Amino acid sequence: MVTDPNQVARCMPDLRKLEVKSKDEFVAVVGTGISLLKGEISLHFRTLEKSPSGAKMVAHGSGLGSVVDVEMVTELTDDEGGGTSMKWTAEAKVSGKIASLGQGLIKSQSERIIRQLFDCLRGKLE
Repeated sequence: MVTDPNQVARCMPDLRKLEVKSKDEFVAVVGTGISLLKGEISLHFRTLEKSPSGAKMVAHGSGLGSVVDVEMVTELTDDEGGGTSMKWTAEAKVSGKIASLGQGLIKSQSERIIRQLFDCLRGKLE
């Protein structure tokens, strides 16, 4: 599920458009905004690695006079109690107008969006 473009995209906050190109590639247009700078960013996602125990995805996007590069890794492990644990990491690099707003604003906004995405995926897995 964490590598299915339709499932991942449904968990993206403020998804405005989804174009699935293949099982490992999709383009999502999302609404975003920090402070007074609001609009849309188009993100091209690709799955680089996937296995039953996790996946690695990258995204490259642009919009609002900015460029965004994201790398996300998910790891699934069996719990002793019979469940599954999901561990994830994500790193985003931003340049352009959004980056000029200040690192503190960008960091808190991107952490909120990434947390919403993975909380939604976790909820679907439960």
